[in-house]
Amino acid sequence: MSKGWEDSFPDVFTLKLPREHSDHNPLILSTQKAVHHRKISFRFELSWLKDPDFVPCVKNIWDKPCHAKSALDRIQIKLKRVKQFFKGWGYNRQGNQKKKKKTLHEELTSLESMEESCTLDPKQLARKSEVIAELLKISEEEEIYWQQRAHDKMLKEGDNNTEYFHRKANGRRRRNIIISMEDGERVIEGDENLVNHATSYYKTLFGPDIGNTFPLDPSLWNNDEKVSEEDNSALIKPFTEEEIKFTLFKMEKNKAVGPDKIPVS
Repeated sequence: MSKGWEDSFPDVFTLKLPREHSDHNPLILSTQKAVHHRKISFRFELSWLKDPDFVPCVKNIWDKPCHAKSALDRIQIKLKRVKQFFKGWGYNRQGNQKKKKKTLHEELTSLESMEESCTLDPKQLARKSEVIAELLKISEEEEIYWQQRAHDKMLKEGDNNTEYFHRKANGRRRRNIIISMEDGERVIEGDENLVNHATSYYKTLFGPDIGNTFPLDPSLWNNDEKVSEEDNSALIKPFTEEEIKFTLFKMEKNKAVGPDKIPVS
């Protein structure tokens, strides 16, 4: 497909149908133009870190009184508060950024038109520089936004690779689309049916197996194959602050390590 086609139909995909009366498979090309009203879910955006209001908002939420039985419960409650607030904050901010970008483009176009017919005064020149700087800042955030969704490590942010990251994200989204599933001879279609089937499948797969009482004979291993008392003591000893720091700092940057979707950065 051409770049123009992908820009117009970023979620396009081809579905192969079975052969019936011909030696060729018929193909269905879907542009996925149907509007899906999705529930707004939390996703931590790395571009938020460049917003001057982000850290003060987090601090304000984190410093609110919290009563819980343990330190872990307090952290979970605070993280939940942060997610609840920034889910709406991020959605509104994204809309405001789009409006701001459009307004800045219009203002820059007007200033450039004036510059073609006459010399801009110092105040207008200063404003033109401010507009360009603000547009560059928005472009930088857009690049981070699409790089985060592209999951690409070949190129680094800051090289004006927004278009590349955008196309990588589109391709990744197309590969992850599930149109249907097969359960024996039954074909499952529709988002709700697919979710219910997948949920039921994994609950059965990872759930407890009723009636499984298969024991292991202690004599199955030789003495030299067993964990020594010294090794066992090292395995079950309480973890230390140094071990926690070491583990945290070894985590890959900007990757979510759990279902809270908050990455390490």
